[in-house]
Amino acid sequence: MDEALTIVIISDSTGETAQTYLKSVTTQFPNLKTKIKRRPDVTTKEEIDEIFESVPEYSVIVPTMADKDLADDICNKAEKRNIEVLAILEEGINTFEKVTGQKAVRQVGLTRALSKDYFRRIEAIEFAIQYDDGKDPKGFLKSDIVLLGVSRTSKTPTTMILATKNYKVSNLPLVPESRLPKEIFEVDPDRIIGLIIDPEKLVNIRQDRSKELGLIGDSVYFRKNRIQTELEYAKEVYKDLDCKVIDVTNNTIEQTATQIVEYYKSKFDEEI
Repeated sequence: MDEALTIVIISDSTGETAQTYLKSVTTQFPNLKTKIKRRPDVTTKEEIDEIFESVPEYSVIVPTMADKDLADDICNKAEKRNIEVLAILEEGINTFEKVTGQKAVRQVGLTRALSKDYFRRIEAIEFAIQYDDGKDPKGFLKSDIVLLGVSRTSKTPTTMILATKNYKVSNLPLVPESRLPKEIFEVDPDRIIGLIIDPEKLVNIRQDRSKELGLIGDSVYFRKNRIQTELEYAKEVYKDLDCKVIDVTNNTIEQTATQIVEYYKSKFDEEI
């Protein structure tokens, strides 16, 4: 048949998930001509009636409706016209209800909410990469959270974990010989987290890191007196900024991130 098969996606959200699914199906039919029509944000039977007025006989209807009455209405209308329905969402809900014994909430817009959450996460991760390691001081004023700490206090990995939780995080390494950027003093102190660590633990971490990099011999990088100087400097910075301090000595990165989130929510509960 030379006529293109019309595929009509009827969704109470964007219909993007159904369109992606259909592409994976139709690619298995290289000789099939198709025409996909997407009808998003459908919430009434009147809108469904209007859509069906322009649906040709050679069609497949793909509804993704959380509301069971609307989903049933589409199926009934399609059946009267002998049009096939590919009810991917309804079949999925029915299967999970059967297996789990739970009832689906059938709340409209949940997929869109998940999509927004996904894009916020991507944005936060891109932010973390852009403003990692104090590369651009302007990022401090755009951040939900700013992490400070001497080298090897897990600033970057902690930043990335927080980014996956949708927080925009920048970080700054503290070095006694380097002047602090003026922007850091313009940040709300409640948004700044200072990381501290036991000096003996930091000596071991830096020694291991030097070995990983193939560095042989003594180095000021992991000398205890140098590390003690850096940590004392960091404590003075935290005191000047009047910021929250978290000891990461016995923490995993995940534990540190959890402590930061708990603290942040206590200060800015409505923001994320």
